[in-house]
Amino acid sequence: MVNDVFEAGLRSEVVEVDFQAKLEKHLSKNEEICKDCHGLGMKIDNNIFGIKGYKHSKGMTFPFNNQSLSYCRSCYNGIRKRCEHCNELIAKGWTVCNCETVRKQKDEQQVREAKERWSKIPKISLENALANTGMLYVEDFDEYVSSNAFEDWIEYQRDEDGNFDPKNLRIYVTRCESIYLSAAEIVENALEELHEDAEVSNQAMEQLQTFLDQWCKENGGGTQTYYADCDTGVIYSE
Repeated sequence: MVNDVFEAGLRSEVVEVDFQAKLEKHLSKNEEICKDCHGLGMKIDNNIFGIKGYKHSKGMTFPFNNQSLSYCRSCYNGIRKRCEHCNELIAKGWTVCNCETVRKQKDEQQVREAKERWSKIPKISLENALANTGMLYVEDFDEYVSSNAFEDWIEYQRDEDGNFDPKNLRIYVTRCESIYLSAAEIVENALEELHEDAEVSNQAMEQLQTFLDQWCKENGGGTQTYYADCDTGVIYSE
């Protein structure tokens, strides 16, 4: 290797790293010294490179190296943490483990939060919702149901599950959005490559917007998209 370095016009130097120090660590119950960097928080990185046109004696493409210190990829500050439930090491970049117990706790927390949110929002009757909303969102099933077919959906769920009780459902109204075209954005894009003083009058912009609004109204039926409005709930009643 030494001959290859010289033949490539390089010189080899060794940098001795000796910190002559002892690092103090104050660890909590589930923390331990990282075994990859031995608590230093840093590791030696190999930054390999090659030289165009140079043929290495062993055919290596990147035979040369400029080593340096970089942060350890396994820990922060030389410390790793174990999960208090499964005792596995938690991966760097994660604050908690992804074991079955933690996942179950997350699910339970989400259910509690959903119930708490549901208890605080205003609610309207099912009759009102069906008459004024094209689609309802049933959070328990994460499903959007057409207002016209809602009662049929309820009967289907009853047939599938003898214990199904629609009074326990968390149902929300929805908002509907369809395609919208902005005259201002269209004109702005059209003028972008023209001379710097190019412009269109406000009257012309209003005319274009009126045309676009009518076009969207006539052709936007297939673009209707419903979003759950979680600020308004629906109380189910027979």
